[in-house]
Amino acid sequence: MLSTPQLASFAINILKESCGNNVNRMDNSNQEIISRLKFIGQLKKGEKINTRHMYVQPDGISTTFSRTFMYQDNRGNALNFCQDTITRSFELLISFERSDNHCDKVLFSHLLTDLQQSTVGLNNLKFTYITDTKFCCDMDTLLQSINARLDRYATNLEKNDVGLNVTEITKKNDKK
Repeated sequence: MLSTPQLASFAINILKESCGNNVNRMDNSNQEIISRLKFIGQLKKGEKINTRHMYVQPDGISTTFSRTFMYQDNRGNALNFCQDTITRSFELLISFERSDNHCDKVLFSHLLTDLQQSTVGLNNLKFTYITDTKFCCDMDTLLQSINARLDRYATNLEKNDVGLNVTEITKKNDKK
């Protein structure tokens, strides 16, 4: 016969398996990709992403409990969400760049700015999980990839209304 703690542990494991820990709900619409990119850019230090319901949660014991037992989510899901969003955003950027449509050219410019801004949110997310070396390495790799790919568009970035380049945004974020 199982003891009460063993039974509770068994029940929790069954719930985890039935609900599934990995969430990948990337909508294909351009608007959703851009919205998610903007969402990433708005992340603040200490905030965790609830990928299932698309909102941020402050770091703390109640969030830990919630993310473990009630609305299962984890940093792996957050990393996948960020990587997928950035990958899709660059695909969209190339599509807008190749287009002859004026609206797409305007969206191209906005998307460049959003990609720049996403580095701020990604750095903040990295800070949230600073004790997880692997997560931080994955974030560093993603950030380096973004910066390398944005470097191709440096002249376009200088012309944007924001007037900041990737290095300036990163420096501003480090001061916060």
